[in-house]
Amino acid sequence: MSKARHRLDSLVAELRENPRVELLDHTLAEPLPADRISRVIEESGTRLPAGVAEFYREVGAFRLEWRCTVPEVGKGDRSDHGLIDILPLDKVLGDWSGVTWFPGGEQEFRPVAPFDFFTPEACVAFERDDDGAFKDQLSYHYFGEELASTGRTFAEYVDLLAASRGYWYWPKTLCAGYEDSAEVADFRRNMPLIFPDYDDALFRPRPEQ
Repeated sequence: MSKARHRLDSLVAELRENPRVELLDHTLAEPLPADRISRVIEESGTRLPAGVAEFYREVGAFRLEWRCTVPEVGKGDRSDHGLIDILPLDKVLGDWSGVTWFPGGEQEFRPVAPFDFFTPEACVAFERDDDGAFKDQLSYHYFGEELASTGRTFAEYVDLLAASRGYWYWPKTLCAGYEDSAEVADFRRNMPLIFPDYDDALFRPRPEQ
């Protein structure tokens, strides 16, 4: 996960120069020291997927929010916004009881550890296998209701962040079963209006999903 910090800096610079976008907020936090990262991982008792530790050695946390200024985009909700909110590693590996899962509920989703809060009610998260280790592919999670694989590894997800610019609900485009959802339709309609270099082929479920 080399040059992750540079890539996120470049994304902020690109949005700042885009005449169709108003940059609302951006924060790129300094990483934790390497020994602290190792301690957080050890204390969690979790094996992290490839690339995660390397990413956090460059990026402590990252938040980016923007709004589209194109009149044709948006319909009174947040479909004219983009948001990336990558949490610090110690928070990712913390206790999510009462947030992403609820004891005694019909759908607990206990294995979910949020990574990117791209909207307040949903996230892209690490999901645990039966043995407690995180799966290699990240998952889309709508709190208490939905859980679906993105079909992308951690490294692949981070690669797509720049291309998506964090547009509203973009991770759903990667998940099988959501092809006809309103959020995916908004993404495919609006992205070319905001970003002329948009490549629709990047945002499709993998055939094997």
